[in-house]
Amino acid sequence: MNKLFVTVVGLVLVAYWALPFDVLVWLGLPRFQGGIEVFFIAGVMMVLGLVWVLITNAEVIVGPLVALCARLPGLFILSRLASSYPLQRRFRTGLSVVMFSLVVFAMTVMAVITNAMQNTYTNIDTQTGGYDIQAVAYFKPLPDIRSALLQHGINPNVFSSIGVQTSTAVGVIQLSNETPSWRLYPAQVVNGAFLNGLGLHLSARAQGFSSDDAVWQALQSHPNYALIDSSALPYRPDSVINSPVYDPNAPLPADAGMPTQPPGFNTPYTFSLSGVYQGDTTFPATPVWVTGLQAPGDDGSITPSVATSAIKLTIIGVVDNSDSAHYGLYIPRGAYSGGNEIKPTTPNAQTYYFKVAPGQNKRALSLALGSAFLDNGLETTVLEDAIWQLRGPRIFLSNVLLGVVGLTLLLGVTALAITGTRAVIERRQQIGLLRAIGCGRGLIQVAFLCESFFVGMLGSVLGVVLGLILSGNIFATNFFEQFNTGLTFSIPWEELCLIVGIAL
Repeated sequence: MNKLFVTVVGLVLVAYWALPFDVLVWLGLPRFQGGIEVFFIAGVMMVLGLVWVLITNAEVIVGPLVALCARLPGLFILSRLASSYPLQRRFRTGLSVVMFSLVVFAMTVMAVITNAMQNTYTNIDTQTGGYDIQAVAYFKPLPDIRSALLQHGINPNVFSSIGVQTSTAVGVIQLSNETPSWRLYPAQVVNGAFLNGLGLHLSARAQGFSSDDAVWQALQSHPNYALIDSSALPYRPDSVINSPVYDPNAPLPADAGMPTQPPGFNTPYTFSLSGVYQGDTTFPATPVWVTGLQAPGDDGSITPSVATSAIKLTIIGVVDNSDSAHYGLYIPRGAYSGGNEIKPTTPNAQTYYFKVAPGQNKRALSLALGSAFLDNGLETTVLEDAIWQLRGPRIFLSNVLLGVVGLTLLLGVTALAITGTRAVIERRQQIGLLRAIGCGRGLIQVAFLCESFFVGMLGSVLGVVLGLILSGNIFATNFFEQFNTGLTFSIPWEELCLIVGIAL
């Protein structure tokens, strides 16, 4: 009865912390209040619970192994000798397995996270949006980029695509909202390759558009169409109820219905698109009215000036802003030059993006652009180099941390060897008895090695399995999305095999 009780308690403990967190909410369990420390606690509790169950029911594991060796006298005697001490000293055996499992567990989780980071960094096109060079005009914009390139002796054909983006801020009102009022939102006035979808990824599109290409074609032919980034979409009001038990990216009850705040904007005055929610992939085309940036009134509302007209834009797509680098209402430049009086009254800078043609040197072209347009204050950056300068040290730091934990694993192996040596000294009487009944010195040595191998193998298997389970839960709850990393779960089998090989 005691063994059954211990087994049930251990399995419940493992199940509680190992099951996906969105399964726990079905049972009516409360939301965890905490951060990343919840995952560390989950790892320790899973290891303790599973080792508790396995050591309590060690006969279930050892019995079949001994039975398999019954027809081979040599292996049968060896298996009986190797299993007798772990079954007799279960607390010591369990403690050794726990310590070994925790180290392998920590290395497994770190290896999975490091592998996910490296996988995201290797896809440069995803990070750069397909462009090679970014150029920012801080003094004055270029009126016609292709003509300006020719005037400065640069052949425009060395670039396969050129995108132009003007960052500004506008006042937006959605009349279909329950309480329509003028609000502020960043705007990106785009032209060139941006209207072909280069550098932008759609996470949702309006009903009636069968593909993303249809959205881009509509933007080119209809200047009064626009896109908006996904951060302008609010969470559903019941997102707290439907979210996993622990999801650090889920809004609090007080924040349900509020969008993610763009940098430099106060939430009460920031525009939020009504009728479309986070996670939606289709939505009805939504009209909004846009005007130039206006100063807020005494009550915080935004009112258009009499001298400034507003234009009607229809939102037909949502730009993925999971990396927090694509905030804004994306407006084709034709909406400003197509007879409308509205102008971007507060441009921060004119930004140009160049995709280099095959066979061209992007670094040489970057230097040529900066030299040719020095009077415009044009500062050029090779996007690939900028990404590696920023994220290369992070990969290096992750590998260093993994190596530090690996040293801990070596210390664990050393500690296990010391413990095994101590156990041999304590069992001198048993060794003498075994020698007296005819057991050879080699047989006894192999039996002791099998004991240590059993502890190491069991600890390694438990650490890897439980580490993968916890890693899957971490990625399933989108924990890293609050840092806008775009990490995806993948198993680094080579690293895990190396970890287990070192442990054994």
